This record gives sequence, structure tokens and C-alpha cells, in this order.
Amino acid sequence: MRPVTNLIAATAAVLLLLSAVATAHETAKLKDANIVFETEGKNKSAGTRVIVEVYCRDGSVAARNTPVQTYGKFEHFTKSAPIGLVVDPSKAKREIRGGYFLIRIEPVSHETWTFNYVLTLNFDDGSHLVYGQLNRKVTHDDPTVRGVNL
Repeated sequence: MRPVTNLIAATAAVLLLLSAVATAHETAKLKDANIVFETEGKNKSAGTRVIVEVYCRDGSVAARNTPVQTYGKFEHFTKSAPIGLVVDPSKAKREIRGGYFLIRIEPVSHETWTFNYVLTLNFDDGSHLVYGQLNRKVTHDDPTVRGVNL
């Protein structure tokens, strides 16, 4: 009987520890964020501005590129340097989960840009949320891509 009791107690202790670790990760605060673009067959013109916004599930903004810039021309089949996002350090991972993000362009002329991206959100406990998608397209007529739910 005693070995079974010890096993139950040990299992309960492990489950409590795992629960505490999971809760700690969910309360971690947003530390920094960036996005990297890889342009496919249709480049981004030098004058076209790029807007990236990350929203919490309540609709508040967790991160965005401020000020919005053009970042120059993104040539065919090239990878951008990481674009840093300004974050709200009060936002916890649990607030961001269930949110979404937008990538939008403000074109200066007729524009079609095809790209892949990787968005990385880094938290103060060392954890990360990383989202990426291939073969996205924005145009002057359809300038916004909604990212997957966070």
C-alpha cells in the first residue's frame, strides 16, 4: 500500500510542478518581436510602405512596426533583415494567444507582392511564439493579409 501512496504523491507533485511551469509561461510578458520577409516572384516596390500589427484577443495592440516605413525595395527571391516591432511590454502571453496579426501595404502605384514571412514574439521568460506562412500575396486592390490566429 505504501508504494502506491508514494507513487500517487509523486505523480501529484509532478503535475503541480508542470502546472506551475505552464502557468508561468502564460504570464510571461512580451519582451520583443520581429518579422522577416522572403520575397517570391513578385517584388515589393521601394516606395510601398509595410504595416505589421499584432493584436491581443481583446483587440488591443501587442506589437507593431512604428514608425511605418517602406524598408526599400524587396527584390525577387531575397530575404529581408529582421524588422523590429515596438511591443507593449505589459502584454502577457495569455493575452496574445487567441489574437491575430495583420500585414498590410500602402502601395504608391500598381503593386503585387508575393512573400513568405516568419513572425517571432519573444517573452521575458525565454519562451517564444513563432508564426510563419508561405506564398502570401498583397496587391493594391487587396492590400492586407491576416495572419493565423495566435
